[in-house]
Amino acid sequence: MRPIKLLLPLIVLLLALSALAQQQPFSPEALSAELKQAVTTQHLPGISVAIYRPGTAIATFTEGYTDIQTKTPVTTHTLYRLASISKTITAVATLQLASHNKLDIDKSAQQYCPAFNHHPEVTARELLSHRSGVHHYENDSTQFNTIHFSNLNDAVKTFAADPLKFPAGTGFQYTSYGFTVLGCEIEGASAQSYEAYVRSHILTPAKMDETFVDDSRVPASAKATFYSLSGVQLVPAVPLDISDRLPGGGWLSTPTDMVKFADIVLSHGLLSRKWTDRMWTETSRPGDPMRYALGWSVGFVGSHPIFAHGGGQAGTSTSLLLVPDQHLAIAVFTNRDGADMTGLSQKIAAELLHVPISPAP
Repeated sequence: MRPIKLLLPLIVLLLALSALAQQQPFSPEALSAELKQAVTTQHLPGISVAIYRPGTAIATFTEGYTDIQTKTPVTTHTLYRLASISKTITAVATLQLASHNKLDIDKSAQQYCPAFNHHPEVTARELLSHRSGVHHYENDSTQFNTIHFSNLNDAVKTFAADPLKFPAGTGFQYTSYGFTVLGCEIEGASAQSYEAYVRSHILTPAKMDETFVDDSRVPASAKATFYSLSGVQLVPAVPLDISDRLPGGGWLSTPTDMVKFADIVLSHGLLSRKWTDRMWTETSRPGDPMRYALGWSVGFVGSHPIFAHGGGQAGTSTSLLLVPDQHLAIAVFTNRDGADMTGLSQKIAAELLHVPISPAP
């Protein structure tokens, strides 16, 4: 029996070493190779990545240029357009107010946003889940808006009277305009501007010191130069004013700041576990074009549930991915539109977790 007694500690040791190996982050060399390959194969000007797990420092990696003309290298402080990752911030802000009984997500959005005065049947829950029927951009002039709106009320008024795509709650229509209404609701419920509320209740608690509204107050030198791909050539992205979609796609940030945001969400520092669970409860139905909860997409990496969001906008492609059961956060940004950052973030997560990328059954 003595050999068996000696074998038990060995098995425990091997299991511990195996668990430790599962927690090891990418080596700098491995991730650098991943990024170099992405820059080459996807024709990216630059790319930034941040990875976070508890007990470790935020790991940051950069490759390429923030400006290809001046050959200015990307740094960890380079600001990118978040694009639709902004929706996750707005979702947390909305549900914070709901958790404090300041905003009822099942009451008419019009109650908190009087400018949205043609569809009293639409609620914040439907807006958060893209089930409101509010339309998305319908042409190039709206997708690539150049009109500046001084406030969200004026932005909402541009589409408030438009017919819904379907009766509220009966279908799925991805829409950034719906999140403009949510931003307006946040203002009505909090008696603060949307930007002020987010800064005081999300950015400051999360120590997100490099997250800003994408407007003229941010020096151009702090932002990445934004590009599109024409054939295999990088060309300047078209001009864009995001004041019509600030809550759904108007923030500038860094991958480092966004994994800080992910960490405080995962730690329930902004929402209680109960409200986080509500936020991440899937709302999509069979036949919907994507799986979605309230402000977040849902899926799997291997058998691990993930909550994530991608972003695409003139001159930017972004991905934020959270793996709650591992308290893992990954943010991947590039300063070119039309690039696949979602696939890259999923690949990084799969390699970190030693699992296949294919969804769980």
